[in-house]
Amino acid sequence: MSSMWALQLLVPADRTCFPQVEAAIRGGVTLVQLREKNRPDLETYRVGRELRDLVRRSGAAFFVNDRPDLALALEADGVHVGQDDLPLEVVRHIAPGLLIGASSHDLESARRVQAADYVAFGPVFPTPSKDDAETPTGVPPLRRVAAEIARPVVAIGGIGLGNAAELRTAGIAGVAVISAILNASDPEAAARGLRGGLGL
Repeated sequence: MSSMWALQLLVPADRTCFPQVEAAIRGGVTLVQLREKNRPDLETYRVGRELRDLVRRSGAAFFVNDRPDLALALEADGVHVGQDDLPLEVVRHIAPGLLIGASSHDLESARRVQAADYVAFGPVFPTPSKDDAETPTGVPPLRRVAAEIARPVVAIGGIGLGNAAELRTAGIAGVAVISAILNASDPEAAARGLRGGLGL
């Protein structure tokens, strides 16, 4: 099970968050995922190149959310696809060199995407970061998915310092967060605290 998945940070195409990203990687973030829904492609690409270089210099992996085309253009390490994005087999065909993460929200959807390199599951807890998020699952369904799915399982949704310890025995490979680190006054300490709380 790769330590690459241990602590993922999702960030927008916004240069003002670069210092937070660097600090978070120092604190233990292992993978940074570019997640941009609103900016024009050209701007996202330009900022994405700078973010990729920063992330690689700092020793973390770089993924792009939802967009295999942008992941290829940015020479990313991988792409994360949601349930309404291109099917896994299509992404594998057009981007055979990319690692692939895929979203799920229950055991059935996790089974459907277990051909991915890792399976994200959630939201585990209530989250303000996604307007159309599914109902929070809680920890027991996450534990069942982690026990059955052969791929590394990454928990998403509402995870922070206050509840990370609840996931210690869930059998997961890691977590993905946004606000727990980007909204923290000290992103490095927040990342280190999450790793410690999770025992990862």
